[in-house]
Amino acid sequence: MSNEIVVSENPGAAGAGSATGEGLAGGGGQTGFASLTADPARKAEIERILKTDFARYEGEGLDKEYLALLEAEQEAINPDSVNPTRPLNPEKSRIGMCGSEAGRKLVSDWESMGGFKTHLTNVQRDVGAMVRAIGGNREQRVFMEHFDREVPIPARLAVYDEIASGTGIYVTPAPASEVKHFASTPAGKTLVDEWGPSAPEKVAMLRARAKRLTDNMSEEDADDFWAWFEGLDPDPVAAIFRKLAG
Repeated sequence: MSNEIVVSENPGAAGAGSATGEGLAGGGGQTGFASLTADPARKAEIERILKTDFARYEGEGLDKEYLALLEAEQEAINPDSVNPTRPLNPEKSRIGMCGSEAGRKLVSDWESMGGFKTHLTNVQRDVGAMVRAIGGNREQRVFMEHFDREVPIPARLAVYDEIASGTGIYVTPAPASEVKHFASTPAGKTLVDEWGPSAPEKVAMLRARAKRLTDNMSEEDADDFWAWFEGLDPDPVAAIFRKLAG
């Protein structure tokens, strides 16, 4: 997810974007301030400019850089205090995705179907909600690190595309036997109890979306993705299913 839809948690990572969602250029021509490392000297320089030349401070976007430096300081002290799901600036996301053939295709598809930024914003919102439901900042960061490391890029992009596609498909409610099978897992039982009479429709929606997602991956990428997914604890699985079921 880092450098694709959320700000990289690795200080200085290439392609990381601004936590504010804007492409900025400040002192020294830097961009992507959200990925800066703590720099006391640069912080002191900006503080001096703030006191002596406020017009320059605002005009060069130094307020954004200063905020990023403060966040970097805080992250160095306590990494778990920084929001792991800060949305990546759209242009930075576009650049990150276009590093692969699959990414270039996804960018082109989204651009032709309502606009890249529109789809990206919706995916960032939904992914952020899913990841935040998993637990605190540390749990969220660990989840995303494993996703980035264990799921191939084409499969990650297929996941984003599936999230962008949403639940706008007709499904026939799942039969009782399928709902019972779904409820045989800890996450499934939690959700079936939660969904009540709506469970057949929700289970059918998950089945349809899982098939559509798998169909949009190569066999090898699908194997890697589902191997990662099956290794998740029940709580993350429930959070993902809950969001995808609509």
